Amino acid sequence: MGLVWLEHLGHRRAVSLVVYATFGRTAEELDHPVAPAEDERDNVLNVAPHVEWVENGLYEFLPAMSNGSGVPSPAARTELTTVHLKPGTEGVFEKAVAAARPSLKDETLWYRMAGGGAMPRYVRLRPKPSLSGVLEGLSQQALPHATNDLVARSTVEILSLRPTMSLGLER
Repeated sequence: MGLVWLEHLGHRRAVSLVVYATFGRTAEELDHPVAPAEDERDNVLNVAPHVEWVENGLYEFLPAMSNGSGVPSPAARTELTTVHLKPGTEGVFEKAVAAARPSLKDETLWYRMAGGGAMPRYVRLRPKPSLSGVLEGLSQQALPHATNDLVARSTVEILSLRPTMSLGLER
């Protein structure tokens, strides 16, 4: 499944952040895309002229820290939290977040950056049906207290799903 979001609320609003992500595929499947030439041609014609590439990262789903399957629900809004850690704190961070997992009420998906940008970095996705759903989930937005001294910087952005630009969604 490929989902496309546009930034709705966040620090990059002026540059209109576009997030395209593929979910539910193994590394082996990503090594052999269905039609690489057509996919690249489509990208060159329909995406590249309209964007300035900021980053192209590879992230690994972390089920021990998450509440969900690794494939986010295609909700109208998704809260994207990006967490930059202090070097060498990854193991302690993952254990602290995993320990808080039983308290999660809603879909909460964690991913670790494997390459393509400044590391160590994690992202958390929390799909929500609406902006009011985002506000209702504020009590679960904070990172576990045990991670306070591990985090160098974090940001929270609200993304809007673009179903017509996404692949694999029922229409």
